[in-house]
Amino acid sequence: MLLIKKTIMNQYPRKPALIVLLVALTLGVVYVSAWGQIEKLWKKQGSTQGIDALEAKIAQLKASGGVPATTWLEYANALVEAKQYAKAAAAYKELLLIEPFHHDAKFQCGLAYAMAGASDDFYNFQKDLVYSEPKLAVDLFERPETQRFRAEKRFADLVNEAKNQAMD
Repeated sequence: MLLIKKTIMNQYPRKPALIVLLVALTLGVVYVSAWGQIEKLWKKQGSTQGIDALEAKIAQLKASGGVPATTWLEYANALVEAKQYAKAAAAYKELLLIEPFHHDAKFQCGLAYAMAGASDDFYNFQKDLVYSEPKLAVDLFERPETQRFRAEKRFADLVNEAKNQAMD
């Protein structure tokens, strides 16, 4: 029995199989890391081109009558993806002028103000939201992106008011 095992082991050497596995693993790692870099580059170029195209579309639609809410939403989302938060908040505000009860746009607008670091704009937006939709205001204040504002007294008071309004 021992003799059979020994001859089988000699018939199929392990070194070539190990080399094939190491080469495959190396190629896999190179492929995954290269694709990640390509995807980052592609997304960066795509978002900038997308924003430029959307801005041209918005200008054209403004000249011909009006910009639909879906275009403003698409534009705002592209701006958030490109980390242009102040412009994104402005685009969400345009959407809210057309569709004032669009909950996602309200939430994203407040979040964009917070991400832009525009404390006065964020405060004014939240102040209006506390009395119109307090639950949404509380949800926004619970986000990690808005925590830095809560240290200010005006925001702490607004958080308390939002929680009180949400309970009613």
